[in-house]
Amino acid sequence: MKRVGRWTWMLLTLLLLLCASVLAADEKTYIELDETVEAVLTNSDRMNFYLDIPVDGMRMLVDWQSEETCNIYISGKTHDSANTTNAGGNTVLGVQKAGEYTVTVYDNSLKQGETRTVRFMLREYKNDAQEPNDVTPTELHDGDAISFTLDGGDRDQFAFTTTKPGQDIALTIGGFSYASRGRFDIQWQNNNSLIVEKNGVYYLHTGQPGRYIFTLNGWNNDSLSIKRTMSVQMLDGDSHELNDTVQTATSLPIGTDETFSLGGLGDEDWFCFEAAPEDGQTKLYTLRLLDFDFENPENVCYEIYAPDGTVVASKTEVSSRHTRVFSCSQQGQYAVRLYPNCRHEYNYVYDVSIQRAALRIRVEEGGDDPYENNDTWLGAAYIEPGQLISHVLSSGDTDWFCFTVPEDHMTLHVSSDCVRMHTMVYTGQDLAEFGESAKAIYDEKYMSATNLYWKLDEKGLYYIKLDGGSSEKICSTTISLIPPEAIEDNDTWYRATPLYEEFTQAFDISAENDTEWFRFTVPQGSQKAVLLNISEIESVRGWSDFSLYRKAYFDGQDDERIQWWDSSYGSTKKTYELEPGIYYLEVSARSFGDRQKLSICYKLVPQLDNDVIATAAPLTERVWQDVWKAGYFSIGEHKAGEVVQIQRDEGENEPKNNIYVYDADGKSIASSDYASFSFRIPADGVYYLRIPEFDVPLNAENEPMRPIRIRYYTHNDEIGAADTITMLPNESVFLDVWFSPEIRNSLKVESEDEALTYDLKTGYLTAPSTPEGSAKLVFSNGYAEGNKYRIETSVNVSWSEKLLSGISISNAPQSLTIGSSVQLDAAISPEDYICHISWKSSDNSVLRVLSNGKVVAVGQGEAVITASVGECTSSVTITVTGEQPGESGLTGVSLDRYTLTLYAGEEAEQLTATLKPEGTEATIRWTSSNQTAATVSQDGKVTPLSTGITVVTAAAGDYRASCIVTVQPERVRVTGIRFDEPTHTLMMGSTVTLQPIIAPDDATVKNLTWVSSDEQTATVSRTGIVTALSVGETTITATTVDGGYSAEIKIIVTAAAQLGDVNGDGYIDAADALLCLRASVGLITLTPEQEAAADVNHDGLVDAGDAILILRYDARLIPNLN
Repeated sequence: MKRVGRWTWMLLTLLLLLCASVLAADEKTYIELDETVEAVLTNSDRMNFYLDIPVDGMRMLVDWQSEETCNIYISGKTHDSANTTNAGGNTVLGVQKAGEYTVTVYDNSLKQGETRTVRFMLREYKNDAQEPNDVTPTELHDGDAISFTLDGGDRDQFAFTTTKPGQDIALTIGGFSYASRGRFDIQWQNNNSLIVEKNGVYYLHTGQPGRYIFTLNGWNNDSLSIKRTMSVQMLDGDSHELNDTVQTATSLPIGTDETFSLGGLGDEDWFCFEAAPEDGQTKLYTLRLLDFDFENPENVCYEIYAPDGTVVASKTEVSSRHTRVFSCSQQGQYAVRLYPNCRHEYNYVYDVSIQRAALRIRVEEGGDDPYENNDTWLGAAYIEPGQLISHVLSSGDTDWFCFTVPEDHMTLHVSSDCVRMHTMVYTGQDLAEFGESAKAIYDEKYMSATNLYWKLDEKGLYYIKLDGGSSEKICSTTISLIPPEAIEDNDTWYRATPLYEEFTQAFDISAENDTEWFRFTVPQGSQKAVLLNISEIESVRGWSDFSLYRKAYFDGQDDERIQWWDSSYGSTKKTYELEPGIYYLEVSARSFGDRQKLSICYKLVPQLDNDVIATAAPLTERVWQDVWKAGYFSIGEHKAGEVVQIQRDEGENEPKNNIYVYDADGKSIASSDYASFSFRIPADGVYYLRIPEFDVPLNAENEPMRPIRIRYYTHNDEIGAADTITMLPNESVFLDVWFSPEIRNSLKVESEDEALTYDLKTGYLTAPSTPEGSAKLVFSNGYAEGNKYRIETSVNVSWSEKLLSGISISNAPQSLTIGSSVQLDAAISPEDYICHISWKSSDNSVLRVLSNGKVVAVGQGEAVITASVGECTSSVTITVTGEQPGESGLTGVSLDRYTLTLYAGEEAEQLTATLKPEGTEATIRWTSSNQTAATVSQDGKVTPLSTGITVVTAAAGDYRASCIVTVQPERVRVTGIRFDEPTHTLMMGSTVTLQPIIAPDDATVKNLTWVSSDEQTATVSRTGIVTALSVGETTITATTVDGGYSAEIKIIVTAAAQLGDVNGDGYIDAADALLCLRASVGLITLTPEQEAAADVNHDGLVDAGDAILILRYDARLIPNLN
């Protein structure tokens, strides 16, 4: 028994030891905030520490306490509960919810058997006073004003509580400037995100009273902070809120006005009205949108829906007074949806311009096709481009419209919702010469609600023929003209637009028949590579073709173009090695989807041929080298133990790829994707850098093309930087910082002013936005202050709007020749003041200037170039001489009129021809195609002889312009016009057709022009129909086309009659009932407005039933008459 007990005891002991070791292995190491943590790492270890986070949405800065650093990340129980980001070059750990999290540290770069000891501390990180509000929103109230910061991985949530239905929240955003651009988005309901790129007021629309949350999300790269201001104001919605859905639509009685305003992102205003077409028939109605501000109009979209939900009118954009005739075929409630006009891409909203303006909406019964009897070109309806045409294009019907194009090279844009419509475009000259057999310049079948863009080479009279319709519904067609761009006359190679190195040229591909030609020169000298940038200004659909030619091609010496490529519209870059000479680039639409807005720029760059180490390009110590393409660069011979600092400047863009260091044998020595890094030379010899593939940033207008810049230098310092820096508020500059490779991974930046920031990744220092100040920026090896191992250096930074004492342009020439350029320099004092200099030309048609001071002469004349920093300026005047290509030759001829109607036997009419360009001298030859109808003298006087049509043409060189002259029979001339009453009264919403008396009765031409002196009160159509819009007075003037005689009538618009107030005295009583009874037995006749007020039971009759209802209402037996 004794022996057995001993073995039992030993076995129990072993079991206890085993359990203790298992428990020790499972024991968690907990850490706390602001506690120094030490970890000893091997190549295969991942050490886990456990941290209790007390607050939702907390972010923590990793503060390294040792020279050595490693990889670190934080994780939670779910994949998306924590994240690791970069903010201002520092590692930041973030969590969504409070609780226990795992902090993991590791270093995969350690070799087998190696160890590394690291020490770090986690500190709560707050980049503004509202933190932590990534998860728990900061509460805002009406009138609050705050500052906020967004950096890598950060988002800021805010909440506010509304007390009334449909309130709007006005967010006034400030802080954007030239030096602090960037952008962020405001995430609102339904995951819509409003893009914010500039200072301004941004409106958010709410629904029922309650608590609402919005989120600000940064869009910049991980290393850049956005500092902005925001104030909050709560605004009441309009009186119809909430009417944001079809179910809550505001009732809109036929013929009455309702006022509405669109309050903000997410707002919709719905209105509904009752349509009553006969069974199996359609009935026309007219929608009116009124009260738009001419100078700052609200941009509104609307749609119309039938009772069964089908679309009657699809999305229509409106920014001025608008009228639309549409047909209703269903009985019941139709709905109109109104909402802000903006551009959506995915869940992001762009170009929102909400004014919260008070607008009016009205729906009226009736409407027709006012253009009918336009089935032939001779009866074409004349229109003003840009207006919405509501017309009926039934099966077998043809609609002709004509319009005047006032400038050469304009683009015709036709859009319509008429299904399978056939569109043809003609010149007036061709129709006059060939009639129905004239050939269309555009012939497109089945336009089918798509957009037509077609470039018109010359100004003049044009006709559009529409046919192929299939129903009696109202079609909505818009015929508009897009003005030509400044360089539009470049549709052939010999009128190519000259390009100047680094200067961006904007251009349009405005139609599927549009072609743009450009010309540039590769100068004599060393071989150059040409870098071409084609940039997309607006997002579009379609493809374009690019063809590159030598000038020799047009001289018959080249058989074909030397390069061709096609590309979807957007940003594209091409590099070609070209010999000296003149080159032409042709750009044309291949697959046209919409009007294209593009820009082009080129740069001549050195042809280095440094693709291998053996042909590496040499660098000069401490001298910045522009790098335009990937390749090898030699940094020369160095001794073992030397420290070499490598720096690269990519603007404020974060580097994406590593720069590699090689020895002469091709062995990799070091690499980094930071703006600045160092390495120690391992052995005597020559060393090389390899710059990786990178994207040359596409340059904005007036911005030079920026490459990567690199440089190197040797030093013996542990750490160093510039002593002092003086700069502008909000300015960003590349800061020279150097250090030994031993502290490369532990380099730490500390600032006395948290708004003064340095980005280790980009190398850029950014000053605060305050008007002036100073602070010290300290660079160290990461050890705490007071630690004996700490090494540091400091930079004294000052910023002010007023420290600059002077600026002067030092090297400006007195004159330049067209096509030449000069790089201007501006000296500032004090010399250590680092700032952005703004450059401006007084006349861009003479001199253009880039933001770096490069000036190019583009046209004859004189211009002033001004350099400025704040209020300090310096200016120089430069004269440009030389001949602009093509200026000495004739480029065209135009007429003052393109249609003319004359009457046989009357006096001659003068036509005036103008040569282009102005001042050109050439002989003009005048001809008439039908001298029986009219003749023309050689000074342009047209004499009508007999009935007929002739084309009068003015020709100069190879150019011509024509006028269609119609000669009518001898006419009886108008001698006067009058109205038979001086005034007429209308109720708001009603119409009347005016019929003035023209003398004599048998006058040949009785055509009139109509004008209203106040279109806000009442409008008048081209046929004399007056529509009363608002209470007030206006004068309608009718003027005879023949003789120019005029007559006036005053229109008085009164408020719309109240239902039951038949006599219009403002009361509903027995007097109104008596009028109903007298009218019902034929004793009196009511006006249309009185009939509408008298029919209180809405049965279409005025009788005793209406009188009884009025009497009951007057006696308070019923609450209302609706």
